Amino acid sequence: MLDLVLKGATVIDGSGSLGSLMDVGIKGDRIEVIDQNITVESIETLEVTGLTLTPGFIDVHSHDDFHVLIEPEVRHNILQGVTTVVVGNCGFGAAGSKAGKAQMKAINEPSIELPDWTGYAGYLEEVEKTSPAINVAALIGHHTSRREAMNGVADRRPTDSELKLMLASVSEGMEAGALGMSTGLVYEPGRYAATEEVIALSEVVGRYEGLYVSHMRDEGSGLLDSVRETLHIGELSGTSVQISHHKSVGKSNWGMVSRSLELIDESIAQGRNVTADQYPYTARSTMLFALVQNGTFNSEEGGAMGKSDPSEVLLCSVPGQEDFEGRTLQSFVEQFDLPGEEAANKLLKHYSDSILVAAFGMDEGDVRIVMSHPSTMIGTDGLDRGSKPHPRAWGTYPRVLGKYVREEGVISLENAISKMTMMPARKFDIANRGLIKEGYYADIVLFDPTTVVDCATYENPRVGPKGIPYVIVNGAFAVKESKQLSSRTGRALRKGQI
Repeated sequence: MLDLVLKGATVIDGSGSLGSLMDVGIKGDRIEVIDQNITVESIETLEVTGLTLTPGFIDVHSHDDFHVLIEPEVRHNILQGVTTVVVGNCGFGAAGSKAGKAQMKAINEPSIELPDWTGYAGYLEEVEKTSPAINVAALIGHHTSRREAMNGVADRRPTDSELKLMLASVSEGMEAGALGMSTGLVYEPGRYAATEEVIALSEVVGRYEGLYVSHMRDEGSGLLDSVRETLHIGELSGTSVQISHHKSVGKSNWGMVSRSLELIDESIAQGRNVTADQYPYTARSTMLFALVQNGTFNSEEGGAMGKSDPSEVLLCSVPGQEDFEGRTLQSFVEQFDLPGEEAANKLLKHYSDSILVAAFGMDEGDVRIVMSHPSTMIGTDGLDRGSKPHPRAWGTYPRVLGKYVREEGVISLENAISKMTMMPARKFDIANRGLIKEGYYADIVLFDPTTVVDCATYENPRVGPKGIPYVIVNGAFAVKESKQLSSRTGRALRKGQI
C-alpha cells in the first residue's frame, strides 16, 4: 500500500525533458512508483489535474544558517517551493559557533540565544535536533574559519600556525559532510586573504571532491579579473567552481557579463566543472557598511561592489529603528544634509552598524543573458531580516516561473525546472534528490504554470506567491492548499549521503 498518490499532474522530472501526464506514488519518504495510471491502493489520493509536478527547488545560495534554527518553519522558503537550502555562502559559515555567531551578526543577528556547537558536525546535528521544514546542507565559510583561527578580523596574512588551524577547520567540515567551501572576498575578513591562502584551503576541499563557491572580489569594473582568479583557484586546487550571484554592477559595467560568460565557456571547454547561480532581480542586498567600505558612493564607477546612487539604496533592516526601514539612503542625505557616503556613515555610527540594504545597479538585459546561459542555476541569496527585506527571499522561484518563463519566454519551463532541481543536486552532490524518479526522496512541488507568480515587492516583501498550492518534503505535506502545515520533516543533508 502507498501512502500518497498524486494523480493527473504534468510531471516535469528535472532532467530538462518535456513533461508528461503521470501519476506519482509515494511510500514513506521516497517516490515509489511513477506511472500513467497508478491503481495500487493508497492511504491518500489527491487529484492534481492541471498542475505541474516537479522536484522540490534547491536553493544553492541561502543565508538561512541560523534562520533554520531560530524560525524552523522557514516560511519564506517553503511557500515558494524550496525544499532544500545550501547555507554557508559568501564566506559566512556557521562553525565554529562562537566565530560563526560573530561573523553572521552582520547579516543575520540571532533573535534568540543559540546553543554552542563544535564544528560542522555539531551544526548539522543541531539542524537535525531542530527539524526544520526544509532540508539543510552546508558549505564551510572561509570568513568564519579565518576569524576563528586569527581571533577576529585581521588585515594580514595568517601565520603558519593560524593557517594550520584554518586547514584543520576545513578538514573537519568536509569530514562532517559539508559540500565544499565558500568565500566572500569583498567582505571582512575574506577581503584580506591572498589568492594563495584560498588555494591552500581549497586544496583540502579538492581532496574530498568538494566545490569552491565564491562571492568574488569584484563585481564591478574588475569583474573579469575576479572570474579569472576564481577559475585559477579551482584549477590549482582541483575543485569544481561555483560563481555566486553572477552579475555586473554599475551602469558603466553593464554588458560585461557577456565576456564573463565567455570566460566560463572557455574553462568548461578545457574540461573544468564551472557553474554559477543567479537571483532574478536588478537590486542586490548586502550590508550598508560593505557598500561604504568598497567605495560604492564616492566615485563615478564605484568600487568592488559597483556603483549605486543614494536614491537606489533601500534600507531593509535597521536594528532598533524599524521606522527607518523602507526609506532610501537619499532621504537621509536630505535629512542630514550630507553627501551619500557621509550620510551612510552617520547611520552606521549613530543608529546601527548592522544595516542591511537593497541596492539597485544591475541591468535587466544582463539578468536575462545570465539566466539563459547553460552554466546558470537559480538561488535566492535571501535574507529575511527586518520589515522590508529584499523580495528575493520570498519571491525568487515563482518570479522565474511567472515573469521569465511564462510572460517573457527567456527560458523554457523545462530548462527553468532543471536549473532549480537536477542541476544543483548534481553540482552540489546532493544524492537522490533533484529528480522525479523512483527511489528518490519525495521532495515535490505542485504549481499552476498559468498563474504562478511572485507577490513580494520592495514595498511589501514578506508575501508568499500565488499558484503553488502543494509542497512535499521527504514524503510529507509541508504546504497544502497554499497553506503551510505544522509538519517539519526537513533533514540535515551531507555530501553524497544516500
